[in-house]
Order: sequence, then structure tokens, then C-alpha cells
Amino acid sequence: MNSKAVNIVWLKRDLRSSDHEPLLKAESAGIPYLIIYLYEPSRIEYPDTSLRHLQFTYHSICNLNKVLSEFNRRVDLFYGEAIDVFNYLIKNFDISSVFSYQESGTQGSWERDKKIKKLFNSNEIKWEQSQRDGILRGIKNREDWNKKWHVKMHASVVQNKYTISKETPLEHPFLIPSGVGLQKSIEDKVSSFFGH
Repeated sequence: MNSKAVNIVWLKRDLRSSDHEPLLKAESAGIPYLIIYLYEPSRIEYPDTSLRHLQFTYHSICNLNKVLSEFNRRVDLFYGEAIDVFNYLIKNFDISSVFSYQESGTQGSWERDKKIKKLFNSNEIKWEQSQRDGILRGIKNREDWNKKWHVKMHASVVQNKYTISKETPLEHPFLIPSGVGLQKSIEDKVSSFFGH
């Protein structure tokens, strides 16, 4: 295990370089952090995933990496299920906190997040999920929901600033299949959706 403490920013659906609260929290924490995106096979195969989704994600990460490269940072890509990737990261790093946005998606993403929360709790990892929009996940009723929505929608825009990382690029075994470039491999992976 790498004994140095790190935090992780887990990118889900929000791939912006600005107005991004999890990235702000990672910068503010004062310890090194990794930025990761997971290409989860079960999510790719889910009926609501299309080639357009994957291409949009790919191009968004490329643009984000252009911004981050100035600071010796990048989004590290993993191809694997979240539980397997985080088990690997836990074995190889002393993870203090994970920052992400709450995800309001499919039942599958909800079940995945419950498993991940249990894994983090058992390893004493703090998971801070920022509210992404007006959706409050997991609430039992809508009491005061409109007030909370109003506060969130009128909050100030997050001004992200980045420090220069002194960390070396991350190496891991969860590589995108085919080895011929991310975009091509993703297109190959989902070509069966369109019979190509």
C-alpha cells in the first residue's frame, strides 16, 4: 500500500472543470488527490446507454484533461466495476476521502452506490457527495423540498482553481480494452448496439 494519504474525486455525470464542488473540496483538503472516471461494463451494457453517451463522455474528459494538463493533473480512466476498482485503490492507497456528486440515475447506479458506501464505511473512508442539482436523493418525504431547491438553485457558482500536482501518473490494471485508443475502443465496445 502507498502509505501517503490521498483523496479521490470520482467523476460521474458532471465533467466540468469549473463550478465543480467535488474538485473544489479536493483542492481545499490540502493533500494529494486522484481524479478518476469509471467505464463500468454493467453501465455500458445497460439499455439506457448509447454510443452518443460514451462519445460525449470521452470528448468531455478530453477537454477536461486539456485544462488539467497545465497543472500536471489528469482524469485517470478505469474500465471495471466500481466495487472492483475501489477495492484495488483501497489496497494501494491510504484513502482519506472520496468526493463526488450525488447521482440520480437508474436503480443499478443506486444499488452500486449503496455497495460502495458500505465498502467505504468498512474502510473508514469519508464519502462526501455534493448535491448536483435540485434532486435530493434518498429523501423520505418532500417536506421543505422547495426551500432546499431554492437555496441550491440560487447558490453562488463555484470558482475552481487548481494547484500544480507533484504526483507521478497513476498506473493500474483496469485499462480500456483493445489498446487502440480510448475513442476507438469505446466505439468497438458499443458497436453491437447499432449492428455495425
